[in-house]
Amino acid sequence: MSPPPKRPRVSESNTDHEMSSSKSIYETLNGSHKYIIEGFSMAKGMGVGNFMTSGKFRVGGYDWVIHFYPDGRDQANQEYVSVFLRLDSPGEVKALYEFKLQDQSGKEIYIFHSDGHATFNSEHKSL
Repeated sequence: MSPPPKRPRVSESNTDHEMSSSKSIYETLNGSHKYIIEGFSMAKGMGVGNFMTSGKFRVGGYDWVIHFYPDGRDQANQEYVSVFLRLDSPGEVKALYEFKLQDQSGKEIYIFHSDGHATFNSEHKSL
């Protein structure tokens, strides 16, 4: 009986060695939405917990809206504006997001980056 055929070597070592590789690609999409609030000073005084909603916009095949609370979302934040991103489509989505608040001249006065991927679920209407 003859010995089994030898496999081709791909290295200079004394052992047989096969190389392989694989790659996983997680699709990511980018989008942006500019939400302009004209007469912002008039919006102050709406009351804590009251919000304005942006028009619906689409990114990654999902609909989104922005909720803007001029007097804060709750009593603990009444001295600040509150801004939330809401998924307005069925499903669950992981997303990184960023809010940039600008003054009337377009100068950026505040930038907020999410701390990693946030999970948005339409069932819970995550904000």
